[in-house]
Amino acid sequence: MDLNYSFEQAQYREGVQRFVARVLTPLVNDKYDFSRALTREEIARLRADIAGHEIATEPPLDENGNLDLICLGIFMEELARLRIGLVSLATALFFPVWDLGGLLKDGQVDSYGHMFAPGEMVAMGMSEPNAGSHIAGVQTTARRDGDEWVLNGSKLWTSHATIAAGIIVLARNLETGRVSLFIVDRKRRDYHVEPVKMMGFDSISTCAVSFDDFRLPSDAELTPDKGGLRTALSFIEQGRLRLMFMAVGVAQAALDLAVDYAKVRTQFGKPIGAFQLVQDMLADMAIHTETARLMAYRVASQMMTGEPCRKTVSIGKAYTTESAVKVASLGVQVHGAIGLTTECAAERLLRDARMLTIPDGTTQIHKLTIGRELTGLDALQ
Repeated sequence: MDLNYSFEQAQYREGVQRFVARVLTPLVNDKYDFSRALTREEIARLRADIAGHEIATEPPLDENGNLDLICLGIFMEELARLRIGLVSLATALFFPVWDLGGLLKDGQVDSYGHMFAPGEMVAMGMSEPNAGSHIAGVQTTARRDGDEWVLNGSKLWTSHATIAAGIIVLARNLETGRVSLFIVDRKRRDYHVEPVKMMGFDSISTCAVSFDDFRLPSDAELTPDKGGLRTALSFIEQGRLRLMFMAVGVAQAALDLAVDYAKVRTQFGKPIGAFQLVQDMLADMAIHTETARLMAYRVASQMMTGEPCRKTVSIGKAYTTESAVKVASLGVQVHGAIGLTTECAAERLLRDARMLTIPDGTTQIHKLTIGRELTGLDALQ
């Protein structure tokens, strides 16, 4: 087992780091305000600013032409070190991270293909006020009425609904009783969106969306067979991998910031980094960051083989996100009082890290999944 990057992967990381340092960092720090959700117009301008850089516009592919999840992880990790929102906006700014457009059948491409054009993004409406971790319990419904669908229900924690070209909505098909996916094109008819103020993810628009007798064309169902729930779960699993690399990037950023500060901040006549207890905190931060990185790339590697990896994904999601919280919290501690102020990036990193343990399955839900995989006993049934 070789746990080192291949030559190509190491080169790719160096290329991404150069791009982030030379191109993205000045744009993020000086031109765009990432302390709030970006508008569609700002996203379009930022995309234009980076359009000439191939590493930012071409997805990393393996020798078989498939998405290389190791290199994708490298890309997401380096973005998250700068700003976590860049990862969430990756499809609109850089290249399609996940092939949501692949859900479209031949007859649907003409109707909905524009929603997946370069620079666009489609939101995912999965969670609901009464159906979070248990997505099979969705209460949003879709019923036939002539040659249309009528959608009723509410979605919560829907990222980017204010700026997306539309939403893929998980709803129960009242004809079949099965959970299915439906596509909602914002150009055809707008829906009600209410931004939700969150403690972190400042540049990510998190929203509540409601549908009240909302009419959709007859071709709006994306999974008319039995695959609606399975497809939804596959997208959630992909989202978990993204969160893992977000966590690694945030942890690395917090560690870098704390080390730099410990070298220059002096107390009692010497840098605080010389004190044993500060070094103890920095060492713990490094241990959690490195082991989280190994776990994330382990999950990506197993996903690429096509092997079943439910337990590994849950271990990875739980461990990396909780590690990010520990590392970011220690980062604030190293900074002392200045780490509690909004002028210090350590405070933002802690808020962002804390956001990661909840989406796409809380840590506790993932521990139940791990327990079920180990024992064959389901705590929820």
